Amino acid sequence: MKLFRNTPFFIQSILVAGMLSACQNENNMPVAPQVPSAPSDQNARTSVATGALIKDGNTDLAYSSQYQTLLSKETHANCYYEFTYAPQLITAKGYKYGNPSTECKYILDPYGRCVQSATYWETYIYEYNASGQLTGFYNKNQPNERRELSYAADANGWKKSLSQVTFYNESGVKTKELKFSYGTAAGLIPDKHPLTPDILPAEVSKYLPIFGNFNTNLVKVLIEDKYLANGQKASSNTYMYSYTFDYAGRVNNITMKKTNGTLVSSTDRKYFVPTYKF
Repeated sequence: MKLFRNTPFFIQSILVAGMLSACQNENNMPVAPQVPSAPSDQNARTSVATGALIKDGNTDLAYSSQYQTLLSKETHANCYYEFTYAPQLITAKGYKYGNPSTECKYILDPYGRCVQSATYWETYIYEYNASGQLTGFYNKNQPNERRELSYAADANGWKKSLSQVTFYNESGVKTKELKFSYGTAAGLIPDKHPLTPDILPAEVSKYLPIFGNFNTNLVKVLIEDKYLANGQKASSNTYMYSYTFDYAGRVNNITMKKTNGTLVSSTDRKYFVPTYKF
């Protein structure tokens, strides 16, 4: 593609990540991981790029007119973020009720993965394994405040997927644990338009495809355990996910329920198909 050949390298790395995967964080809500595939899967997964996500529940997303998979604006109910790009740096400026409110800077490694995010009040450091999967991140000023990620082989044994996230507070005390299950080999559902799971710090966008690859299938079951300061388990909840799909097999609705059938959330998604100049 002529457009891609003339694109700066730092933009190329982000565009490739977006093609493979196709700043609001709600830490108290259990969430499903929807994530990018590994770089080695590029040929098999380029269909992910056939349509960019433009609406995820109450969040609206807009993209660069020049690079149609490059996120330019993320809008929530009372605030929005505008993204600008430089070599190995993304800057997100936040506005609330139209007034400047915050800023987050993402520092990227040569592969386009975020290794540091910094707001006015805190900085987080991100670490990856040899497969490019995020293994944890921590508060630079309070390293005990961290989240650790572990992975396990899929039911079909082809990939390693996110299996557990453990949350620790500034004192190094475990506060929460999330455990993910994707179903049996016969029941796996490919995620045709993955996102980063909602495990990131506040003000860090899950819509930027810069945090590596987590899994290739849709989560079926999530177990959320919360802990007291003395290490005792305070509560445990199990959530079941169901999905509906569009013509391309992308998720257009995510429904989360408790095991007793109580509805927790129902999230609609919308996409558009980008066009390219050759």
